[in-house]
Amino acid sequence: MFIVRTVILWIIISTIINAYLMTLPMLVLRKRDYPANYLIQHNNRIDFQQNTECAAFSTAYLLRHFGMEDEGEALYTRFPSKTKAGNVYPKGIRTVLRKKGFKTNYYKGNINTLKYEVSKGTPVIVFIKVQKDRNNLHFVPVVGYDKEYIYLSESLRRLVNCDDEHKGYNRKVPINEFKKLWNIKRIHMLFYSNTYIAVDTTQS
Repeated sequence: MFIVRTVILWIIISTIINAYLMTLPMLVLRKRDYPANYLIQHNNRIDFQQNTECAAFSTAYLLRHFGMEDEGEALYTRFPSKTKAGNVYPKGIRTVLRKKGFKTNYYKGNINTLKYEVSKGTPVIVFIKVQKDRNNLHFVPVVGYDKEYIYLSESLRRLVNCDDEHKGYNRKVPINEFKKLWNIKRIHMLFYSNTYIAVDTTQS
């Protein structure tokens, strides 16, 4: 009984700490209509990170989508919510975007809700694993989808698997594979699988 209480208390404390450091995602499960295939058609470039700057590179990509020129490397130097290892919590991305005048939502959903959000025409930043069998986490913009694939603007050069020219994406991931990458749940992070950051363009 003592062990059970200790585990429950530890989970509660971890959740409170994560809510402060990362913000809690808002659960969205309502199915909405969206096109079967969609790709954001917008001139943008994909820059490549050197270390652990994926949050800044994803944010810079989103800013460029709205015509605000920025580079991930420069943005990272002043990025908030960093860990000692240099990683960034989702809260950091939202803080930067808010300071730039954007309203964001941090959602926990599924493939359907993600596709619906992308179909609005704005890149959506997802929180995934770098590899399905490892715990290293990664932020990357989703820029399209179809019945088989999720299309990404990937800032890790080694993960690029298709030609970016005239497409706006440089990585495509089969949806079943993407679901495994998107499952980042751990005992101290129970609520962060299937999460993504979306800009609310109606209020920005």
